[in-house]
Amino acid sequence: MPNLSIQGKKYDRVNSAHVQITHGDSMEALQIPVQQFVINIPLDHDITIAEWALAPHGPKRWKTVELQTLDRSDKVNHTWTLQNAYVHSMREVEFAPQSGEDNIIGNSLEFVVRGVLMHTNVAYDGKNILTVAAGEAEPDPT
Repeated sequence: MPNLSIQGKKYDRVNSAHVQITHGDSMEALQIPVQQFVINIPLDHDITIAEWALAPHGPKRWKTVELQTLDRSDKVNHTWTLQNAYVHSMREVEFAPQSGEDNIIGNSLEFVVRGVLMHTNVAYDGKNILTVAAGEAEPDPT
């Protein structure tokens, strides 16, 4: 289970997390790649993510998001950090009882946080939106 913190607030349970870096396509390559996390967490009474998604343009919209992806031994493989991220999209999903397979019943919040350059007069340098740090190597089982 990945580790997630948003502006220092840790989230205990993360169902899934994906790091996405997209350079456009063969028809139109992007000068600055889209850098984002797709995160799914269990839904509860906390409305912090929804309030963040609804924040007006200004200081409350931008947050630092740190995502640690783990290996099979629960050791950190990579630490990904978006310095200035916003909620690009979000949706709440409810699978009612008897609506499908047992492992998908439940409520979840899926949201995409996307990193941005805060100032247009700053050139993209490959590290001023998203940084990645290596973790520990997984132990060799042999």
